[in-house]
Amino acid sequence: MNELELEGKVAIVTGSGRNIGRSIALALAKDGADVIVHARSNQSEVQSVVSEISALGRKSLGLLADMGDRVAIEKMMSDALGEFGRVDIVVNNAAIRPHKSFIDMEYEDWRYVLATDLDASFLTTKAALPGMVERKWGRVVNFSGLQAYQGRHGGAHISAAKVGVIGLTRALGTELAPQGILVNCIVPGMIDTSREEHTGARPPGRLDSIPVGRPGDPDEIASLCLFLCSDANGFITGQTVHANGGERNF
Repeated sequence: MNELELEGKVAIVTGSGRNIGRSIALALAKDGADVIVHARSNQSEVQSVVSEISALGRKSLGLLADMGDRVAIEKMMSDALGEFGRVDIVVNNAAIRPHKSFIDMEYEDWRYVLATDLDASFLTTKAALPGMVERKWGRVVNFSGLQAYQGRHGGAHISAAKVGVIGLTRALGTELAPQGILVNCIVPGMIDTSREEHTGARPPGRLDSIPVGRPGDPDEIASLCLFLCSDANGFITGQTVHANGGERNF
């Protein structure tokens, strides 16, 4: 890709205070984009990434929002558009993975995961879409997960949401391509990231099932996302890309 290929573009990366989201936000900024950084509640993490982006000479804005709350998401997108006047790239990375057996799961548990892991992608994309259509250019990268393909005890709501993200990607990839808007999905495998307690421990022996013999690095996922967001990609849309070191073949 050419130097600063994304100069003049504005991106929002949800869940970008750390881990994969942070790496994506920095990769987009290094390629010239101004970036809105988001976290649910950790202001210090957001501000740290904003400072890193500013040091690269790009504009950045840090916003907090609960991605399970429609009103909070709509305000976040309104604030982003109000500050920059446009959003050209939407990376829907934020997600939660609280495990709970189906027999103990309440409807509120079910709805909150679907709201965060699926509905949020609808809301962020919907808010940015009018400007993308007007400019006839846009990129949306959604994130799903292996639980869209394999069941796991206590993860019925997560699997349902992750399958939904793939369906949304396929539909929008077809619908929006004639308007210059490409929509794709990344499914990461085991990535070397910090994990919140409610996500649970990784299964024992997981590393042995990865042919490349190691977890992925967040920067490797960021490089893939950067390609999908760039003009170097003008032909891939509606697709789900697996980055898992060969652990699964779908």
